[in-house]
Amino acid sequence: MDLHLVLCLTKPRLTYNEDVLSKDVGECAICLEDLQQGDTIARLPCLCIYHKGCIDAWFEVNRSCPEHPSD
Repeated sequence: MDLHLVLCLTKPRLTYNEDVLSKDVGECAICLEDLQQGDTIARLPCLCIYHKGCIDAWFEVNRSCPEHPSD
């Protein structure tokens, strides 16, 4: 249990590139709202995209992609 906690707390958080969408591209897998043209998004190294605010809140609790938790 202690080892698991240490690994969870020391695993580096994913970084992302911030961008603004130029077209509608589906939905954010975190909030399930549409990703629309003009939204500020975060693109993770796995190429998943989310609303920037959604992934920032996600990263306060988690340290991996919501769709690829083992990465």
